[in-house]
Amino acid sequence: MTDPKRATETNEPQTVISRLASTLSRLNELIDQLSGWLQKTYQAQLSPEIHSLVREMRRDVQIIKQLSAQDAVRIHQLEELARISALIISSLEPEQVLEEVMDTVIHLTGAERGYLMLLDEETDTFTIRASRNRGRRNLPEEDVIFSRGIAHAAIDSAEPIITSNAQSDPRFQGMQSVSVNNLRSIMAVPLLLHGKVIGVLYVDNPITQGVFTQEIVPVLLAFASQAAIAIDNAKRFSQVRADLQRAQQEVLELRIQIDERKREQAVREITETEYFQELEILARNLRRKAGRTDPSEPADA
Repeated sequence: MTDPKRATETNEPQTVISRLASTLSRLNELIDQLSGWLQKTYQAQLSPEIHSLVREMRRDVQIIKQLSAQDAVRIHQLEELARISALIISSLEPEQVLEEVMDTVIHLTGAERGYLMLLDEETDTFTIRASRNRGRRNLPEEDVIFSRGIAHAAIDSAEPIITSNAQSDPRFQGMQSVSVNNLRSIMAVPLLLHGKVIGVLYVDNPITQGVFTQEIVPVLLAFASQAAIAIDNAKRFSQVRADLQRAQQEVLELRIQIDERKREQAVREITETEYFQELEILARNLRRKAGRTDPSEPADA
């Protein structure tokens, strides 16, 4: 009985293409053998067109193989995008969301490191909120090296910026951060929410050039849209939680104040009774008789 899983695997596009390429190679060998036999036996030759057709078929198979590999990469990227988008949208912890966003972008692009800058509405400035490397670890402050100029160019234009070699890119000539840090492959994608830029995703590879291609941009734009929503949701949840904690603290303080006023009122009600005042007079008289009279106490009539 045929194993369904194995049957599926053997019918995968890459597997079928590999089989076809192998078959064409074998066919080419047989044609060469046939051509040699005809030449030796009958001093005849096969038509050159046969060899030409086989070469064209092999070339076409190689092109299909490359296109299939590219499609497989895109499918993987989309699957990863869907999985991570669901994950970050389901999370309401701001720090976890930011780290998941950066780890995903680094994984999808093949970058060595990445940074996420968000808009601080109070100061109207963009500050780094996450910095991660390929090992899914936070970068120490001394290792945070990137081009703020390129990041802000993506923010100002609200468009993604990609360069295969920032050193030779005429757009960034004169940028000190690029030349001093010897930056190579760079990509910056703005985060937009309701048409407003709320942040930017910046990834780079400081050693290798040509890491990022235009093909990845549509995927990252889709991801950036989801990430912006997730970040905003986490931010709102964090604010609601802070407001709730502050309200709980205010209720607790109010309850303490109410309890304190109740105790003070209860004490006044007790000390102002005739019975308590008689007890106080009796206590003073007893102290006087015992020789412990307090000069400050008034004499009883």
